[in-house]
Amino acid sequence: MKQLVVSALTVAFCTALALGEANAQRRITPFAGGGLATGTGDLGDDTDSGWIAFVGADLPLGVRPGLSVGLTASYARVPYKGQFDESMGVPALFGELGYVFGAASTRTIQPYLRGGAGVQLRKYDPGTTGYREQSDGGLAFSAAGGVRFLFDPAAVFIGARFVGDSDAGVLGFHGGVAFPASTRSTPR
Repeated sequence: MKQLVVSALTVAFCTALALGEANAQRRITPFAGGGLATGTGDLGDDTDSGWIAFVGADLPLGVRPGLSVGLTASYARVPYKGQFDESMGVPALFGELGYVFGAASTRTIQPYLRGGAGVQLRKYDPGTTGYREQSDGGLAFSAAGGVRFLFDPAAVFIGARFVGDSDAGVLGFHGGVAFPASTRSTPR
């Protein structure tokens, strides 16, 4: 399962890089990022810091500069404390609405917000404990915010991303890269 997720994220990231080359011929903004993550709610009990990675694409709505709709896929791994190599894997898929403040301006630094709804799966990996694997999942929500830095032809962003449901979630502090159709479109 871990190899499949890493392979899928690698393919998605490479696809995002390839799409960045066709910048002038499209409106879609691919992006990819990752960083440190920590569990929240029930997942915050007895866990250490882990990691989160995500890929996605945004489509500007055209109603207002900076407003976009997008799709984001993420995977987080949060290890448990102790010597048994236990962890919780959290793959998720969200439809999101995003907004970049000052997207129509020529400013190099622009804050952004995004949020959405989708599904997540929490998969417990028992490591060497002798317990069996367990998983549960369902509807979840996402929220993110940060700052993007415009460079031609890419935008670099840093921020925080939360994915979770009413019981548990993952809070990640991340960085990444987006390939906007122009410096005035809506990336991350």
